[in-house]
Amino acid sequence: MEKPCFHVSSISCFLCWVFISSFFINSLVSLTSPRPDQIEILLAFKNEFPILKCDFLISEQTKSWTSKDAKSFDGVVFDSETGVVTELDLSGACLSGSLSANSSLFRLHHLRYLLLSDNYFDSFSFLPGLGKLTNLEFLDLSYMGLVGEIPSSISSLNRLTKLNLYGNELIGSFSPLLNLSKLSSLDLSENHFSGNVPLPKWLLALPSLRGLFLSHNSLDGIEGSPKMLLNSSLAVLDLRSNAFKGSLPLISPGLCVVLASNNSFTGDIPLSLCNQSYIPILDLSHNNFSGSIPHCLFTMVKDMDLRNNNLTGTLPEIFDKTCSMTTLDFSHNQITGKLPRSLTNCGDLKVLNMEGNRIADTFPFWLKDLPNLKVMVLRSNMFHGPIYSPQHPLSFPHLQIVDISRNKFTGRLPHDYFVNWSTTLISTPQEETELYYMGEGTMYDYYPSMYLRNKGINMELEKILDTYTAIDFSENKLGGQIPESIGLLKSLIVLDLSSNDFSGHIPSSWANLTSLESLDLSRNQLSGKIPQELATLSFLEYINVSHNQLTGQIPHGTRFGGQPSSSFEGNLNLCGLPLKSCFSDKVPSTPEAQEPESSEQEQVVNWKAAAIGYGPGVLFGLAIGQVFYSYKPVLFFKLFRF
Repeated sequence: MEKPCFHVSSISCFLCWVFISSFFINSLVSLTSPRPDQIEILLAFKNEFPILKCDFLISEQTKSWTSKDAKSFDGVVFDSETGVVTELDLSGACLSGSLSANSSLFRLHHLRYLLLSDNYFDSFSFLPGLGKLTNLEFLDLSYMGLVGEIPSSISSLNRLTKLNLYGNELIGSFSPLLNLSKLSSLDLSENHFSGNVPLPKWLLALPSLRGLFLSHNSLDGIEGSPKMLLNSSLAVLDLRSNAFKGSLPLISPGLCVVLASNNSFTGDIPLSLCNQSYIPILDLSHNNFSGSIPHCLFTMVKDMDLRNNNLTGTLPEIFDKTCSMTTLDFSHNQITGKLPRSLTNCGDLKVLNMEGNRIADTFPFWLKDLPNLKVMVLRSNMFHGPIYSPQHPLSFPHLQIVDISRNKFTGRLPHDYFVNWSTTLISTPQEETELYYMGEGTMYDYYPSMYLRNKGINMELEKILDTYTAIDFSENKLGGQIPESIGLLKSLIVLDLSSNDFSGHIPSSWANLTSLESLDLSRNQLSGKIPQELATLSFLEYINVSHNQLTGQIPHGTRFGGQPSSSFEGNLNLCGLPLKSCFSDKVPSTPEAQEPESSEQEQVVNWKAAAIGYGPGVLFGLAIGQVFYSYKPVLFFKLFRF
């Protein structure tokens, strides 16, 4: 059975979808020929911008406009009965230069929808001309570089139901908006508004307001009594990334989406939230909320993000078969106790993040019963015991990110531990032409996020790629040999087994990890050689095997040689780049190097021979001389006289 609030939100909250849908439907049914004067006005407007300047790939709607073919007017909807222009979508049309208040654009008096976002004009002299378009119901001036206060000409557009001014540099008063009594959606996010927001006054002046978007400003308070929200018609309230302080405003029963992350709200999460029947998105992350989490929220919220607060208490065992939760992020709080086993009733759960709490429990083998679970983060808690049990073989159908680091898990893992781990991880990665993120498709720009250690750096993934994969078992007390079945995980991008007691060899089968970008095996008891086959991993950017007992030559190739020497230090006898050479320090002998040495040796030998011959010669000469002198002294005298 459809949730009541979801029904309301599909009609009231998702106004953007309604407007876009109606735009395209009207385009299809617009069959009457356009009025000639309307064609003339459009071509005159086209001639005001003879040069279209685009900094990136985007549509150039006006380039196709021609008087010969009414169908050529991209972005234009003509009324099916009268032939006048009622809708004009020029968002991202590469318009630049000067747009004056006397532009042909402001002669299109029947316009109901006007979208000018993502165009950049030299000045804002055209803004007074907007007051002439009194039939406008939808005006989009987002990302146009508007500076200063909200244009006063907007106050005369009292038929507006949707106004987008986000992505500019607007400041100052909100008074031009108070005359827009039919307004149902107002987006002022990503501007420079500051101070108090007159929310109660708005709710009185704008009784039809369903969606209010104020994110990414510098607003710090709510002017007037916050109790005014209790009776408002608001269905969506976006206060993200401001400087709001104090208690969160009391919530009206019709409010379906509450986005208040990245502020300084304090106190308890208001119990007025329990007045709702269903809340698709509740994001109160990055605040200073304290106390326990209201139990009602566990049965009524689909995406609940309460990370980075000061929440305490335990998680209740109240999840039943009606659970429709897809994201549960309570990371970085002070939650104690155990994970509720009733979470197995939440078959739609995709993201479970409990990092940085004080949960003392054993490994949740029972989570394998969740068919859609993609992300499981239990990092930095007090989990303990083995992560393998013969009675509970693990098989997570779609799990692609698991982080159980910084706990007290123990025990050995069998060689086939990862055989049935996850179809997503085992499958060969497919070529992706477009990037998609978890949470893609939500109307209000909510994406799950997480912290992750990748390539030796702790980082925050503000958005999680739908194809991102990681296993982090680091900083536990896991031992034994590393399971060779990790080599089956062909889609794995990050593998961190550091700071454990793993022993044995690094499996050569890891050469099959063709998507691997980051590998950390540091501070274990691994021995043997680093498999040369790992040099074939073309995407591997980071490897750390320091402080093990590895020996032998580091694999050749830039993937290994380009790492810092610290990635290999603290081992028994590793050699090769980036460490010292595996060869002797002596320079190998060559014939050229040996020739001088041979000549020197020959000279030494000749001198020794001369010395050996010189001594006996002298003695022999003296003996002969003595004989001559004894027997023929006169002859001796004659022979040696001078």
